[in-house]
Amino acid sequence: MARRSSSTLRTIALGTGIAALTAAVTASVAAEVAARRVRSTQDPDGDRLRSAPGDVVHHSIATPDGASLHVVERGQGRPLLLMHGVTLQWWVWGAQLNTLADRYRVLAWDMRGHGGSTVGSEGITLEAIADDIATVIEQLDLRDAILVGHSMGGMALARFCTRHEDLMVERCAGLMFLDTSAAPLALLARLDRNPRAREAVRRMARAGTSRPRVRYSWPDNTPSILMARTAFGRRPSGGAVADVREMLAEMDHDNLAAAGRAIVDHDVRDDLSHVRVPAMVTVGSADLLTPVAHARVLAAAIPGALLRVLPGVGHQTMQEAPERFAELVDELSAVAPPGPARVS
Repeated sequence: MARRSSSTLRTIALGTGIAALTAAVTASVAAEVAARRVRSTQDPDGDRLRSAPGDVVHHSIATPDGASLHVVERGQGRPLLLMHGVTLQWWVWGAQLNTLADRYRVLAWDMRGHGGSTVGSEGITLEAIADDIATVIEQLDLRDAILVGHSMGGMALARFCTRHEDLMVERCAGLMFLDTSAAPLALLARLDRNPRAREAVRRMARAGTSRPRVRYSWPDNTPSILMARTAFGRRPSGGAVADVREMLAEMDHDNLAAAGRAIVDHDVRDDLSHVRVPAMVTVGSADLLTPVAHARVLAAAIPGALLRVLPGVGHQTMQEAPERFAELVDELSAVAPPGPARVS
C-alpha cells in the first residue's frame, strides 16, 4: 500500500511537472508570436514621418541649478514647445518636427536627466522641471507659445502654471495636457476617497522608487517589446514600439527612480483654477497609463479647458496619431489669442 501511494505521488508529480512545462513552453511560443506580430506591424504614413529630420537646430541651455537642457528646433512661426514623458527623449516628437514646422517654430527638449540633458543640484522633481520650462521660455525668448506636456511633461506643465503664473500669462498662448494626470496615485482605484489607503500606497510607491531592487536593462528581446507595447493603443507601428524600447534602454536607472518619486507625490487638482490661458486636455481612449478618467478630472480642474478623446489611441498619441495631433494643435492655436489680448 505504501509503495502504491508513493508511486501514485510520483506519477502525480510527474504529470504536474509536464503540465507546467507544457504551459511554460506554450506561453513562451505565444509571446514570441505576439512579439513578431508587433515588430512586423507597419503604419506607412506614420512610419514615413517617424524619424526626426536631420536639419534641426540644437541648443544647450544652462539652468540656475547647474543643469544643461538639450533643446532642438525646426521651422518658423508661433513657438510650439513639446515636452515628453518619463524615459522618453526629444526624438519621440519626430513626426511633429516633420509635419508642423511649416507653420510653427517647433521645439522639443530632453527633460532633465533624459537624453542629452543633465541633472542639476535640484535633482529630478516636478518643481525643478517646471522651473526648466520657465528657463527655456526666457532663454529662447518664446512669446505667444503653445506648450504641450506629455505624461510626466504634462505634470511638470501643471506645476509651471502654479509656480510661474505671470510668465504663463505673459508668454503662453495655449496649453495642451497630453496623456497625463492631475494626480496619478490619488486617482488610482478611487484612493482619493480613502486618505489612509492613499497614504499607504504613496509610502509603498516611494519606498519602491527609493530602493529599486530590479534594474531592468530593456534589451532588444521579446519581453521588452511586449512591455513597451503596453504604452500603445490598438495597432501601433512596430517601429514606434521599438523606438520607445530604445529610449527606455538608454534611461539611467537612478534618474528613473528619481522621476518615479516625483510622480508619486503629484497632485494638482486644487491648484489649476487660476489658469486663464486656453487649455486642452487630450487623451487616447486606449491609454492604460493615464486613462480617460484621469483626463476628465484634469479638464475639470482647469476653467474652460477643452477635452479631446482619441478613439483607439494609447499613451503615445504623438506617435500613434500624428495627423490628428497636428489638427488638435491647430485647433488650440486658433482659440489662443496673441499676448496683449489676454491681458485684462
